[in-house]
Amino acid sequence: MDEYVYQLQLAGAIWRVSSPVELEVPESCAPFLTGEGTPDCTLDYTIGHPEITGTVMHEQNPRVWETEDSFLIERIFSAAIKPAGCVQIRKADPLHMRGWIYPEQADRVRDLMHLLDLSDLEIALASLGAVSLHSSLIRYRGEGILFTAPSGTGKSTQAELWEQYENADTINGDRSLLRMADGHWTAFGGPFAGSSGIYRNESVPIRALVVLEQAPENTIELLKPAEAFRKLYSEMVLPRWNNSAHTRVISIVTRLCTELPVWILRCTPDQRAVDLLKETIWRDTP
Repeated sequence: MDEYVYQLQLAGAIWRVSSPVELEVPESCAPFLTGEGTPDCTLDYTIGHPEITGTVMHEQNPRVWETEDSFLIERIFSAAIKPAGCVQIRKADPLHMRGWIYPEQADRVRDLMHLLDLSDLEIALASLGAVSLHSSLIRYRGEGILFTAPSGTGKSTQAELWEQYENADTINGDRSLLRMADGHWTAFGGPFAGSSGIYRNESVPIRALVVLEQAPENTIELLKPAEAFRKLYSEMVLPRWNNSAHTRVISIVTRLCTELPVWILRCTPDQRAVDLLKETIWRDTP
């Protein structure tokens, strides 16, 4: 059987993906391809059906079966009716996964992003000490600011305002990957960019996390860890059905909220919001 190998760099780790069919590499994945490094995580797919045994522990998308030593996961793409494949994640080794592309659905797995979507990467990310946060990530003065809020609140707008008025760079427009790296909390761009079209394979040490709310006037407040946790948790991409991974994510977010400043910025979509945030988080920096 043919094997097509794609190696990516995500959250500072190397991911090796092998597929029995040749996949298109979408523009959002191309910056993350790498030919260097020993894989930290592997996803090995074949054509076929697994022998599904165990107890159904989650009925909705994804459908999950639990056996003594692993989970079997079927996920349906957003526009599909039936699952296109299945992935097996071993409890003792969630960084090395085995998967199956169902032959009758193989035409739906057309590109590398489809295969990544099938693979429940958040479980492996949690094992690496990383989490995925719905956010726009900008770099300013060599440090990162993450804007997070429910869709439609203005994450992209605030990032664009910082580009316009402070010459900041936007690294990712929809989902950033957060992880402790080299002793610093670091935000990584990823290929999961939503409709923003911004997906840069770059990373930056985090200066602050900013929860956004729309308001007629601009105010800013430093959140206490418990409230910061509640706000960030609601915007995390979470494997809620997997107790072990979910517990790791809770631990990571708890640590984030105690070691990094998390602000709530009630703001207008204009330069006044930029000025207030800049003055606040760089107050002691010339």
